Amino acid sequence: MPADWPYRAGMENVAEVAAALGDPTRLRILDLLVAGRAEACCSPANPTAPAAVCACDLAPVLGGMAPSKLAYHMGRLRKAGLVTEQRRGKWVYYSIDRRTVAAFARSVTSRWSGRPRPRRPLRGSGSQPRP
Repeated sequence: MPADWPYRAGMENVAEVAAALGDPTRLRILDLLVAGRAEACCSPANPTAPAAVCACDLAPVLGGMAPSKLAYHMGRLRKAGLVTEQRRGKWVYYSIDRRTVAAFARSVTSRWSGRPRPRRPLRGSGSQPRP
């Protein structure tokens, strides 16, 4: 996903974030990242991101999820721009990217709230918009 996504929320970006949010496991991961680091973690604290959560701390809370499965879910969240990753030695720390969450919320709100927009005919349908 382009680095400037929070500032240009097009349909493709909205769809990618929506797809990433469409899985209950990924929603749970985001909830854990928002809650931040617990006191009893297997990883050392990250001085540059004290609330960031290490992957090794997520797996046990997610029912002992296999590392490959957790990596898959984190990859989907990262690709959608919902999480940031920071490596420190053998530790990988994740944080929620609040800019992307805010941009997604703004995009959805502006797209589907407020006054209805005029309808355009579907391509190839030959039908006219209803009044």
